[in-house]
Amino acid sequence: MPLDPTPSRRTVIKSLAAAGVLGSADAASADPPGERDEQLRLFSEQAADNAMEVVTQQNHAYVATGDGMAIVDWRNPSRPELVADIEASDPDEIGGDDEGSVGGILDVKVDGDLAAMAHNGGTGITTVDVSDPENPDELAFQNAGHGVHNAFLKDGYAYLTINESDENVFSEARTDIVDVSDPSDPEKVGEYRLGDDFPEFAAAGVNPNHDVYVQGDLLYQAYWDAGVVVADVSDPTDPELVAQFGDAPGADTPQPDPFPVERYYAGEGNAHYVQPSPDGDLTFVGDEKFPGAFQEDPPTEEFGGVRIFDTSDWNDVEQVGFIAPPDVDVGLRTSHNFDVTANRIHTSWYNGGVRVHDITDPTDPELLYSYNPEGYSFWTAVRGRGFTLGGIYGARSDIHDGGVVFLHADRGQRRAPSFEGSAPPSGPEIDVDEEE
Repeated sequence: MPLDPTPSRRTVIKSLAAAGVLGSADAASADPPGERDEQLRLFSEQAADNAMEVVTQQNHAYVATGDGMAIVDWRNPSRPELVADIEASDPDEIGGDDEGSVGGILDVKVDGDLAAMAHNGGTGITTVDVSDPENPDELAFQNAGHGVHNAFLKDGYAYLTINESDENVFSEARTDIVDVSDPSDPEKVGEYRLGDDFPEFAAAGVNPNHDVYVQGDLLYQAYWDAGVVVADVSDPTDPELVAQFGDAPGADTPQPDPFPVERYYAGEGNAHYVQPSPDGDLTFVGDEKFPGAFQEDPPTEEFGGVRIFDTSDWNDVEQVGFIAPPDVDVGLRTSHNFDVTANRIHTSWYNGGVRVHDITDPTDPELLYSYNPEGYSFWTAVRGRGFTLGGIYGARSDIHDGGVVFLHADRGQRRAPSFEGSAPPSGPEIDVDEEE
C-alpha cells in the first residue's frame, strides 16, 4: 500500500471508483486463456479477520490484522490452525511511552523468538515474544514519533520506515534503526535519512520510504519515485550509502501545490517493495500504480509490474528484466508484496491473484503457476516449506474474512477458499482507523 500524501485521499478514491479501477467482488477474474493447466492448487486454508501482511517462519505464519496480529500453526499443512489472535495494547499498559499510540497494523515481521507489529496508524512498533506462538507476549512499545508503514527485523535490530514532514510532504523520509537485543527495552541507535545523500529527492515531496529489507549487512529501501537506496548497516549506528538506482524521471523536482495526486499514484516510479535474490546479484522492485483513476485507457503491460535489476556490481546497476502485471479485467492488479528464492519469485497482485515465475533467466521471467479465484484480493505471496502462502486481503466488513491459503503446484484442489472472499481494495490507500 502506498502512503497517503495529503488529505485529498478521499478525492482519489472517488476518482478510482468513477474510473472503474476498483471493480467489484463478483467480477470475473479467470486466468487468461492457456493458463488453466498451470494453476496452483489449494492445499489448505485458514481464515483470519482483516488479514493484510503475512510472513512465515518454520511452522507458523504471522498475520497483520489492523489492530493486532494473528498466528497460524501449520505444522500439519493440511490442517492449519489459528492459535493466537492478539490486539495491540496501549503503550502505557506494556511499559511504553505514554505519548505514543497504536493502531493501523498493516505489517508484522518475525525473527527467531521476536515479532514486531508496525503501527501505520500509530507512532511506533510493539515487540512481541513469540517463543510460544500459542501465547504471544507483548514486551514493549517503541515510540518512533511517527507512523511506521513497514518494518524489518534482523539480528537484534528493527528497521522502521519513517516519513516525517516539514513544509514539504515526505521531506524527512528515513529509516530508523532500533536495537531490540533487549526487546523489553528497545532503543533507537541510528538512522538513514534520504536527505543526507539526496537532498533533491527529499525536497521533491514524492519520495516516501515505503518498505525496507535487510540481507547481510545491506539495507534495501524503497523510496517510491526515488527508486531504491541501499545502505551498509554493518555498523547500525552509522549507515553508509552503497548505491541508488531505479528513480523515475523528475523524482528530484519539487512538486507544486496542491499535491499532484495523479503523479504520485499513477506516474512513473512508485517503488513499493524491494527484495534481493539470496545471492544479492539481482534486486527485484515492485511498482504499485493505479493509472485507471487518471487515464481513460490505462496501459496493460507497462505499469505496476516488478522490475529486475542486475546488482552484482554496485557501480554498474542496470535493469535487465520486467514482470508485467496479470492482464485480467477486474479490480486492482498492480504489484504488491512478493518473495524471492534462488530461482523463483512468488508475487501477489491484489485482484490479479498470486503468481510464480521462474527467474533462472532474469531477462526473460517465465510464468509457471497462478492462482486467482473469483472475488479475492491478495496482499502477500511468500514461500515456505514447499508451499506458496497467499495472504488474502480482509475487507473492513463483518461479512468478509481475510486469511491465509496454502498453495501447491501438484497437491490439493483446483478451487477457491471456502471462507468468504474479501472485497476488492477500497482504493490505493487504507487507513484502518478512519471511519467510513
